[in-house]
Amino acid sequence: MSVGDFWHTFSIEAAVVTVLMTIVRILVESSATILVGVLCAAAIRVSGGYQTLQTWLGPEGNYERTFRLLTACLCIPVCGLGVIPIAKELAGGGMPRRDLAVVWLVAPLLNPLSLLYAISVLPIWQSGVFLAVACCYAVVVAEVADRFSSEDQQKSPSPAPVVTSGTTRLWNAAVAAGRIATGWAAFYILLGTVISGLVVGLIPAGTFEKVLSFQNTAGPLETMLMTGPQMVTPITFTMAVSAIHSTHLAFACAIVLQLLGVAWCGGTFLAMRSVWGSRRTVGLLVVTLVFATTASYGTYSMFPPAPGDEEETHGLDTLARPYHATFDQFPTVLGQQLRHTDVIMQAGTLFLGILMLWGIVVRSKGLQFREDPIEPTEVKTPDSRWNVELTPGQVGISFVGVAAFAIVMLMYSIFPGVEESFEQMQKVSADAVIAVKTNRSREAQQRLAQWDTVAARLPVGWVLRMGVPNNRQAAEIRALRELLWKTRQQIAQAELTDAEVKDRGTALMDQFQSCRVVCLGDKT
Repeated sequence: MSVGDFWHTFSIEAAVVTVLMTIVRILVESSATILVGVLCAAAIRVSGGYQTLQTWLGPEGNYERTFRLLTACLCIPVCGLGVIPIAKELAGGGMPRRDLAVVWLVAPLLNPLSLLYAISVLPIWQSGVFLAVACCYAVVVAEVADRFSSEDQQKSPSPAPVVTSGTTRLWNAAVAAGRIATGWAAFYILLGTVISGLVVGLIPAGTFEKVLSFQNTAGPLETMLMTGPQMVTPITFTMAVSAIHSTHLAFACAIVLQLLGVAWCGGTFLAMRSVWGSRRTVGLLVVTLVFATTASYGTYSMFPPAPGDEEETHGLDTLARPYHATFDQFPTVLGQQLRHTDVIMQAGTLFLGILMLWGIVVRSKGLQFREDPIEPTEVKTPDSRWNVELTPGQVGISFVGVAAFAIVMLMYSIFPGVEESFEQMQKVSADAVIAVKTNRSREAQQRLAQWDTVAARLPVGWVLRMGVPNNRQAAEIRALRELLWKTRQQIAQAELTDAEVKDRGTALMDQFQSCRVVCLGDKT
C-alpha cells in the first residue's frame, strides 16, 4: 500500500463509517466468545482464583504444564478480546508469567468453535498447519515469558468472596460477572474495537488482494503492518483463509494473519501492558514478529498456491475499508458485513447486552457478595442409598456435564445432517428458482438467502456427526454458495437481463444437483 493510494482514497466520511461499522461487526462476531470469557473469569473469582487451578496444572516451569494449558484452551471458546477478562483475573491471582502468556496469546488461536468451522470449510492440511503453528508459538512465548526478570509481577486482586456453595455461589458468580462486564476488562475490549476501526479505516478497499499476492515477496511484512493493531475475529480469520485458498493467494500471509491478527490486537497490547509493563509486552510482541516472519517465509516453498490464476474476492473485505463507505449506504454496508452471522453470534450479542445492563445494576445498587448461612446443628439421618451428600466439585462437574449435553443437543438441532440439509435445500431451491426465473427481485433475494444459510450450515453439521467433507465435496459446496451469493448481488443491482435470469435459474439447479450427487453419492 503506497502513500499515494492512501491519500487518493482517504476521506473523513469513509473513515467515520468504517470505524462505526467495524466496532459493530467485531462486537457482534465476538459477542459469544466475550461472554464466555466474562463468565469464566467470574467462575475463577468465586471459586478461589488461580489457587484452585494449581493442583490440576502440576509443577511450574515444565512443558507438561504448558500442554495442559493448551488442552484447557481447546475447551474454552474465546477470542483475542474474550480472553482479556480471564487473563486479568489469573494475573491478579498470581499466575506465573510463563503460564499467563500461553493463556493470553494462544487461547484465541485454539478457539474450538473456529477450529470446528475451519475444518468444515478449509482443507485438512491447512487446519493442521494452523494447529501446529499455535502449539509451537505456545512453547516460544512460554520460554520467553519465563525469562522475564524475577521481580514480583504487578497484582491487583479484585475483591473475592469466601468459597461458597449452592445458590450463594450462583449469586456471587452473577455479581462477579456483572462487575467484570463493566470493569477494566470491558474498557480494554471496547478500546480494542475502536483501534481496529481506526486501522481498518486507513486501509483502502482491495488492498489485501494485492498484498497477499504470491508474487509480492514483501506480503508477510505488509500484512504484519496492517493486521497487527486490528482485531481479527476467529470467524473473520477463517473466512479470509478460505478466500486466500480459493483465489490462489499466498498461504504464508495467512500465518501472519493468524499470529498478528487473532492473537494480538491493540486491546491485547494495552491490557498486557497494564499487567506486565511496556518492556515485557514489547518483548513478547517482538518475539511474535520474529516467529511470524520465520514461519511465513519458511512456508513459501512448502505451501505454494493452488493451481490457477489469482482472482478477486470479497472474503477479505472485512480487513479493509468498504468500497462504498458513505453515510447513505451505512445500513447496506453493515448488512453486507454481518451477512454471515449465525444463531450463536446473535444469541451472544443479546446475552452480552443483558449482562452489561446487569453489571450497571450491580454497580449502581452496590450489590455485594454473600456468604453461606451458618449451618444448623447436624441431625443424624438413617443410612440410605439415596442419602448421599455431594461435594461442590461434584455438583459443578454435574452442571458442566448437563450444560455440555445441552450445548451438543442445541448444535445438533441448529446444524442438521447431510441428508437433512439437502432435503431442506431441495424445498427452498424450488421456490428460489421460480422467483429467480420470474424476476421477482425481493422474493428471489430472500429465497436465495435461505438457501445459502442452509448450505453454510451443511459442513458444520457434517463435522458434528463425525464426518469431514473431502476436497471435492468442499469445493462443490463452495461453488454452490459462490453462485448463490453472486446471483443475489446481481439481482439486487438489476444486472441480469430476462434471458440471463432464466439461464441463471437453470445453472443454480444444475450446480445444486452436482453438489448433491458429489456429497451424497449412492444415497441420492
